[in-house]
Amino acid sequence: MCFMVRFTELDVIQKTMNYIDQLNLFKLRVDELRQTKIVKDGFNSSITMKYEAEKGLHFQSVHPDEEYFRSFLLTFRKFVSEKEPIYLNRIYNICQQYLTNEKHKEYLVKSRNIWKDALKSSGFKLTLNGKEMSPEVVTDLWINGYYFHDDIEKVNTLNGMLPHERMLIKNQFENFIIEAVRVVLYVGNIVTVSLKEGEI
Repeated sequence: MCFMVRFTELDVIQKTMNYIDQLNLFKLRVDELRQTKIVKDGFNSSITMKYEAEKGLHFQSVHPDEEYFRSFLLTFRKFVSEKEPIYLNRIYNICQQYLTNEKHKEYLVKSRNIWKDALKSSGFKLTLNGKEMSPEVVTDLWINGYYFHDDIEKVNTLNGMLPHERMLIKNQFENFIIEAVRVVLYVGNIVTVSLKEGEI
């Protein structure tokens, strides 16, 4: 995920936490994520397009409850923000370096490839005004331009979209969330077992 981070912030993370601290914090936040209503109950995200001769083309969408979704994102964003000590790519790197169970390391290599693919595509290619709107791009837009920050460029991008474009972008974001949660929980399971068995 492409978020702006000052090097001083990363230095603070590295100086105040060792890798075991980071893994324990990751495990804690994964457990916290599991307890959110969005993860426990699941959610629907869909968009339909319908053409009627009299009305023309119109769109309908289904989204998760906004209050529950915002609550879920408070924890979820920590896994996709580069400034966080539990940023998923950082956890992958730690496990690759310190994990002693070779089978688990192989599992995590495969998981990381799934994660990379999830950031690039959700199964369909979405392009707006000549720009490819990958899951990574739209997640950055919604997190930094709507839910948690007011990056003016991203705010303007979202606000400048037509209603159906914004609907498509939101659906792309929510579909990425579904896949991302699967990956985070999977990595969380391996980290939990590795810590318990002293394999890291």
